Amino acid sequence: MTELLTAFLPLGLVLLMFVVGLRLSLPRVANAFLYPKALGTGLVVQMILLPATAFILARLFMLSEPMTIGLVLVAAAPGGVTSNYIAHLACADVALSAAMTLVTTVLSAFSIPLVLMLAGLADLPSIAGLARISMMMIGVALVPMVIGMALATWCPDWAKRITPILDPISKLVFATVVLATFIQNWEPMTVHFASVGPAVIGLNLAALVLAWGGGHLMGLGSGRRRAIMVEASLQNVAVAMFVAGSLLQNPTLAIPALIYALAMNVSALLQISLAQRGSLSTARV
Repeated sequence: MTELLTAFLPLGLVLLMFVVGLRLSLPRVANAFLYPKALGTGLVVQMILLPATAFILARLFMLSEPMTIGLVLVAAAPGGVTSNYIAHLACADVALSAAMTLVTTVLSAFSIPLVLMLAGLADLPSIAGLARISMMMIGVALVPMVIGMALATWCPDWAKRITPILDPISKLVFATVVLATFIQNWEPMTVHFASVGPAVIGLNLAALVLAWGGGHLMGLGSGRRRAIMVEASLQNVAVAMFVAGSLLQNPTLAIPALIYALAMNVSALLQISLAQRGSLSTARV
């Protein structure tokens, strides 16, 4: 069962990213870079404030050194590969979400070792392996999204025809991805939740608060605030687990990432539910 789910997930993520791309266009994503206030706010929250918060939480909850490294790894990871699709479901600014995913994924090969070294938690003499996994994640998350964007830009009629067909399929795939995450991570979550779970949940809640507060402080609209909240709260735990197991040669460091995979999906579902209820209420008025 686990092997089947592992084989299915990359294909499912490719479909999700392709459908997200169909709802975008190259000018919309480029626009997120032309007006850098929202993008800059999101990147500061995700790449600077979140790792710092993880380190503080680890000290407050008196986590062991392995769990501290694992928690900081989660915070330093790039945006989750489903974040753009969740941003779409949460009525957020998908273009901003896509821009943040692009930047954090490309920079993760350098930002993760830098965060660990600045925190004094690990010394990574080589990042070649992390660069490879970063390129793999770009292939799964960004390439299909860019293909969808290209079709939406240059073949809009065709894109409009296939979007209603693929949209319900993609929602079913998304539900399967969430269920698969729960199934695969249930045992380690139950074993280690008491020791590290509160800090992990605290990190997820802190991501939401920091994102909302930063967006509000910078005067961003609700759609952009939601996009930053989605991006900051959904981390690419696959990258964190790769660093833990392959680069640092310590699978124990991946435990916070396993628990965070569950916490962030619950958080994502709540964000989607609240956003869609708000949209329905507005429509009725």
